[in-house]
Amino acid sequence: MVRKTVTSGILSGIGTEVMIRMLFSTRKLVMTAVLAAVSIVLALTPAGLIPVPNIAGSATTVHIPTIVGGIIGGPLVGAILGLVLAFATIPFFLALGVNLLACFLPRIFIGVAAYFIWTKSGKSDTSVVLGALGGTAVNTYGVLGLALAFQDLTWEVVAPVIALNGTLELILSAVIVLPVIRLLYRHGRSA
Repeated sequence: MVRKTVTSGILSGIGTEVMIRMLFSTRKLVMTAVLAAVSIVLALTPAGLIPVPNIAGSATTVHIPTIVGGIIGGPLVGAILGLVLAFATIPFFLALGVNLLACFLPRIFIGVAAYFIWTKSGKSDTSVVLGALGGTAVNTYGVLGLALAFQDLTWEVVAPVIALNGTLELILSAVIVLPVIRLLYRHGRSA
């Protein structure tokens, strides 16, 4: 009897609201929404692209809000932001003819990987940088590795992208994520 009441409560609008409150504080929900919006803007405008001289045409910073969200908000927030990022970048993958699993799977795990690397390596500034590097590696090597596995791209195309874009994206994430995390933690503590 109790089980039925709980289950029906979860399926109703009130139960869903309670469940969301249990998973997300207001601050975490707002942070997730803001970072999702930043991800969408970076994915759909040139703001998230850095021109490079190879077939990709640009290195990207679109994964950085997902890393920040994963570290600050935890693995669930990181996975949600990765999913938002994947949906926002579908047009790019369709234009290249790359399997959408290569778009979704790595992106969902960017923030998750960043969170667990950050927590397992001590939650320090160095850990933030390691988390940023790990999340970026999941994105770059995951997307390109799956594109290779599905034979959507060839090694001749992927190798220069990994060499130039991968390196640049690793450096950018290490440089950008740490100050952003520091700023958000400072603001979170003073609020």
